[in-house]
Amino acid sequence: MPLDHRRVPGPEESQPPLLWAEAGEVPVKGREEEEEDEDEDGAAAPRDPCALRPLFARAGLLSQAEGSAYVELGGGTKVLCAAWGPREAAEPGAAPAGTGRLLCEFRRAPFAGRGARWRPGSAAEREAEREAASALREALEPAVRLVRYPRARLAVSALVLQDGGSALAAAISAAALALADAGVEMYDLAVGCALCRSPGPAAAWLLQPGEPEERRAEARLTLALLPALNQVSAVLGGGQGSPPESWAQALRLGLDGCHRLYPVLRQSLLRASRRRDAAAAANATVPAATTVPAATTA
Repeated sequence: MPLDHRRVPGPEESQPPLLWAEAGEVPVKGREEEEEDEDEDGAAAPRDPCALRPLFARAGLLSQAEGSAYVELGGGTKVLCAAWGPREAAEPGAAPAGTGRLLCEFRRAPFAGRGARWRPGSAAEREAEREAASALREALEPAVRLVRYPRARLAVSALVLQDGGSALAAAISAAALALADAGVEMYDLAVGCALCRSPGPAAAWLLQPGEPEERRAEARLTLALLPALNQVSAVLGGGQGSPPESWAQALRLGLDGCHRLYPVLRQSLLRASRRRDAAAAANATVPAATTVPAATTA
């Protein structure tokens, strides 16, 4: 079945979350009530700066892509990534001699964000997605062994289904999982972790901020790490009002967060490999259908 690029490539099998919820257990709130609760919680009960949001990761969801991964953070961030390649490069001179080329795409679903958002297809939206795609490629290139794919290209597409904060960091982790699921040779998985700092002289850096925390942030930082090599592949940040010592503290906090997220991503990749091996073994044990030749009459 050909791939329809006009549709959102979501998981092929999905079920509503209310299917597992008992009647009356999960009250349904409106958008205005949720925003009021978030504002009240953010002002009254600040969370632990070193606490990580719950992470769910799964690889090998899409059959139409050579590799795929889905990453969800507690609080509403959902990212789906697909990977293809290696394939013959369309432009032989685009990549350095003797190496391959990594193409990255970053998109947001029209329903990904809440409140005011850019008009779909506007220049501001295209520019923001182009900058995010460039940051994604910068974080992934040190993790991929491009020298093993000369004159070839690898493609990664990241789709943000819901942006609840730290979307770029989640996309980095999901894209690395998708490349590994596609069988691409890599030095290590790239793990992304985001931080932000609220206004104020005594404000602390927060790991994996949510969307309300990012909205009020005075400084932001996104870190990509190769934990097995202990090598930082990308540091993307900006803001004002923070001394150099504060940025150094944020880097240490982000490195610790990446190391804590790494086992979850590894286990997700191992589970996907076991599922693939079990499916291959089940297909190999199915006896082939025998055909009986039709009788012919003189």
